[in-house]
Amino acid sequence: MSKHKAIVERYRDGVLSGDHEQVLSLVTDDVVWESLGQVRVQGKEALRGIVGNKDGVVEKDVVQRPKITVDRLIEEGDTVVATGRAALTLPTGATAEFLFCDVFTFVGDAISHLESYKVSLGGPPQG
Repeated sequence: MSKHKAIVERYRDGVLSGDHEQVLSLVTDDVVWESLGQVRVQGKEALRGIVGNKDGVVEKDVVQRPKITVDRLIEEGDTVVATGRAALTLPTGATAEFLFCDVFTFVGDAISHLESYKVSLGGPPQG
């Protein structure tokens, strides 16, 4: 596995385990994180406010961390693309499922930009 793919895996592991400091250690100080159509934040401290929430996710109506399955990691140059599916449990007990595509752009060995795209598969609408 390439160095950048391994960093993406560590980022995902940090999100899933709630290890916010691990996530923040993998990004540049001026990182841009975008969940297209939902939210855009810039800077490590702004990202800290998102990954530091009690659920480790942006969606305010989620009651636990998402279950994420990565199907593919594709790398070219300074970019790694992760595709897969995720499921979120909502306060109503319903599950929202979606496909995702995350595009990680690197400067050196740190993530400088993350674009997240989601397509809902069922449950309440996502964003």
